[in-house]
Amino acid sequence: MDINSNHKSDWATRIIAILAVLYTLQVARDVILPITLALIFALLLAPAVSRLQTLGLPRGLAAIILITLGLGVISGAVYVLASPASDWLQRVPEAISVLRDQLSNVNSDSSNVDAASRSIDSLAKEFSTSSKDPQLTQVVIADAGWRSDLGEIAKNFGVYGTLSIILLFFLLTSGDALMRRFIRSLPTQRDKAVVTRIAELAQTQMSRYLMTITAVNIAVGATTIFGLWLADFPDPALWGAIAALLRYIPYLGVSITMILFTIVSAVSYSNPIAIISAPLSYGLFTAFVGQFIDPFVHGMRFSLNPIVVFLWIFFWGWLWGAPGVLLAVPLLTLFQVICQHTERLLPVAHIIGDAHE
Repeated sequence: MDINSNHKSDWATRIIAILAVLYTLQVARDVILPITLALIFALLLAPAVSRLQTLGLPRGLAAIILITLGLGVISGAVYVLASPASDWLQRVPEAISVLRDQLSNVNSDSSNVDAASRSIDSLAKEFSTSSKDPQLTQVVIADAGWRSDLGEIAKNFGVYGTLSIILLFFLLTSGDALMRRFIRSLPTQRDKAVVTRIAELAQTQMSRYLMTITAVNIAVGATTIFGLWLADFPDPALWGAIAALLRYIPYLGVSITMILFTIVSAVSYSNPIAIISAPLSYGLFTAFVGQFIDPFVHGMRFSLNPIVVFLWIFFWGWLWGAPGVLLAVPLLTLFQVICQHTERLLPVAHIIGDAHE
């Protein structure tokens, strides 16, 4: 009886601890997210910093060069794409109106829908004009809309992005020394060996994964830009860049891109064949890449269970929003490295997927 009671108590304690961790991750998102970004990019750039260091550059200077180069590429892309992106944001109401018209043409019950819409409009007008009392003043509160949301996102990105860059610099320059001191503080030689192995594999696998998927996504984005340019698609550079970025999200990214292409086609063209050409062509192209190119190129990295990947993306999207969706797969890859070399977590590693070392 005491054994069963202790067992139940242990499980209750574990569940409470997990819930506490999840609550902390969500509440402290603004603090943990920049740290997570800095850690992931530190794992990505650490091998390059070490290689530059072997060429005679000081580690701090090598870190500054790589960070500056990365920021320059990102800033240049944002500068080039900001204007067309802003134009398309301005056209969102038009796109919604066009799509509504397209759907109403397809819908066989469009007359009923229009009648219902007119009834709602007349009812709204009746309520808005029913009062004749001059003492009453109608107050309209203007909604700041998406521009205010974008401003808030830009402000947060600037603040937390700066914190991430500063932390990334310190991790690249002093992270190895900090890790060595931590390993020396461990009590047993076995623990030191395990942690050393996990740290080495995490850095190697994360760097390989991010570099490989980045190279493939750039190639997919460039091919998409060329194809959209040949098809006279509006702003091909913008949509090709978005296609490359969204491809970091397995399964969902391609679907979101096809939806965006459909919306842009519906706004830009009137011919149904022209409307479906771009999203259908992109879907076939990415299906080919996913079936033949990705398995060949990503052969050195971990194969992850698609169901686990989907649930993991859904979980981090709920926890951290859009940044969580983008960081989900790198975090899952890192988590699998830890599970593969932790005895108690080996069953979890087998559930996530098999590792190809």
